[in-house]
Amino acid sequence: MQERNRKLLYVLLVVLFLCSIAIQSSLNPTYMKMLKAGENKGASKSGDIMAQLPGQFIFASFTGFRQVIAGALWIRADDFFHRGQYQAIVPIVRIVTWLDPHNIDVFTTGAWHLDYNFVDEANSLSDKRYIPAAIALMKEGIANNPTIWDLYFELGWTHYSRKLLDDAKATEYIAKACKYGSLDANTGQKQPRPEFVDRMLAHSYEKLGRLDDAIKQWRICRVSTVRGIAMNKKKPGSAGTTDTSSLEICDRNMALLLLRMGWRYGRMDCYEEGLKIAESMKTPRDWVEATQSARKDFESRKGTNWGGDTARPIDTKFEVSWMRAAPQVLLIRGKANLVPASEYKGLASESFTHWFAQNEAAQGPIHKAWRDGCRVYWRLQDYDYKTEELESFSWKIDTSKTAAWGDIYVSGGSFSTNINMGDARDREMYPFTADKYKLTIWMSPVEPGMPDYVQDRVGWKGEAITDKNYLDLTTRPGFRMLKREFILKRSDII
Repeated sequence: MQERNRKLLYVLLVVLFLCSIAIQSSLNPTYMKMLKAGENKGASKSGDIMAQLPGQFIFASFTGFRQVIAGALWIRADDFFHRGQYQAIVPIVRIVTWLDPHNIDVFTTGAWHLDYNFVDEANSLSDKRYIPAAIALMKEGIANNPTIWDLYFELGWTHYSRKLLDDAKATEYIAKACKYGSLDANTGQKQPRPEFVDRMLAHSYEKLGRLDDAIKQWRICRVSTVRGIAMNKKKPGSAGTTDTSSLEICDRNMALLLLRMGWRYGRMDCYEEGLKIAESMKTPRDWVEATQSARKDFESRKGTNWGGDTARPIDTKFEVSWMRAAPQVLLIRGKANLVPASEYKGLASESFTHWFAQNEAAQGPIHKAWRDGCRVYWRLQDYDYKTEELESFSWKIDTSKTAAWGDIYVSGGSFSTNINMGDARDREMYPFTADKYKLTIWMSPVEPGMPDYVQDRVGWKGEAITDKNYLDLTTRPGFRMLKREFILKRSDII
């Protein structure tokens, strides 16, 4: 009997061995494609490093060790990251997400890596051509993990909001995140999502100018917070980190939103409701004093025809120009009448902030002639370039295309920057193979383009902005922006 079992075991081992050869043979072409895709020219090439990842990793995934192997590969990816060998990480991300599609950290880190780590020689700009791949990877992660909040939020905030400046898409995904909880990585038990997710949805609505939705969301946040505080009193820790500080955050943000609706648009009902919420908060001292001052301003405006601080238009006198400072180096500069310090005199918001009075009392260089902080955005791309939407994840991009964008800080009513795309390592990132290019330069009232204290003068949607040459009402319907486009030839840049 033992002899028969021994022979049976030998036969089984032979079969398993033959199966392993067959599986390995079928997977080797895919592995070699990944190997080739990971190659990179120059000092930080990765092809030889990818060869260090043995083929047994793939076979092991078929023998019940998928997560173990995924973990080992992810450790190797971390090593590549610290050695600056970024190209090698992307194929590993592909393998790890295949082996362990429920490891959300790999999806978020891998997509972040694509968005931020491929940079030009000066490390000042990231390669925007990888953004579609990052978004496709996040959507794949969502498809594999559809009932947790994490990936919806990351896709909305990190990729659509921060990288593509697409606040509408960002809000769409943050709203989806607010429908789901989380899972404990160790126990697999359900957990509540962090409170900041729901609060960020309120901020996102505000950025879009959807003020009624923002008010509604802050009320939802407050009700949820009150409920969480009660639950934690009965059973500590049952509602996450919800405590009285969370309630203060909700009240403070709700009060400021309502006050700004009063200040900016003359909405006295909102102004009064915001004051009532603000007055219910007894700390800190500067908040209490600011609220008392705002109450006096409110009383002085009741019964008047005041239409809000944005009712008076401001001529931005937008100017912008470009020149080639050197081969593949562009100098962008210009002016924007946003915002002279004198524009803050008499604003309703000043009753709360007192910035104008404090600035007028300041001496020497401390005195400001301008309220700085706005940003001008620029985008240079092939004339016909469009940020595509990938149906499925792929790290292969069309390196014959050029697409770059960034922002410029506005100080003293002017802005200037040099965009250097001429270093040797940048030739793949900025190939300039097309004959014609589009250079777009714009200012948007949406934060961070215009911070809240500038919006106090111009409005959430730029309602007070005027300009005889470059006022743009079509790019973002309902918003008043400033925009100028230039068409460049290759010879203008090279």
